[in-house]
Amino acid sequence: MLIRSLLTPANKLTTLGLNDTVKSAIDIIEENGFLSLPVTDDEKFIGFLSKQYVYEKFFESGEKDFETFIQRPVSAFAYMKVEPVKDTLFIEEAADIFLNQQVRFLPVVNDFGKFLGIVTQKALFQVITKVYGLEDAKIVIHSDDFAGTLLKISDVIYKHGANITNIAQMDTQVMGIQEISIRLVGDNLEKLQEKLQAKGIKVKEFIPAKNN
Repeated sequence: MLIRSLLTPANKLTTLGLNDTVKSAIDIIEENGFLSLPVTDDEKFIGFLSKQYVYEKFFESGEKDFETFIQRPVSAFAYMKVEPVKDTLFIEEAADIFLNQQVRFLPVVNDFGKFLGIVTQKALFQVITKVYGLEDAKIVIHSDDFAGTLLKISDVIYKHGANITNIAQMDTQVMGIQEISIRLVGDNLEKLQEKLQAKGIKVKEFIPAKNN
């Protein structure tokens, strides 16, 4: 999945222009409870401005009059903590950027550098939750033969009439054992657990769907 599907478009955002005063920017931030705002110029992403950054610069300046200080234009304070990303970026790549660069949002541009909008951490987490089917029932299986076990699991699930919504594999780092986590939907899934075990599949854990 590409991040363009998670985009909050630019025309839905509150943005700042380079010639706006920092005072007006801070007023908007405080009135709306924002942490920061994107700064744009002629459909280009310039950076972003946060109230915290303005205060940091004020204290660094040694100036005494804050009201005079914030009459400066936004252009003097906009900064870019993270480079804009293309709208063709995969969501897992976006997750890696959020993790390693500790940014609040990712600015998104097209191939021509036009600012399209932003992707927030919340939007990313929401789609990950949906992809992983966290509301669905979960069966956890341990096996030393991932491919073979998965084939048997799929056959049992198919014959039971259930549907798999997500499969994740993790190496337990213990004697080559793989943990297979399967999210699925269907009826009588407790009975499915018994069918898997009858086929010699080691079911470590079964968690019913959250809406049950």
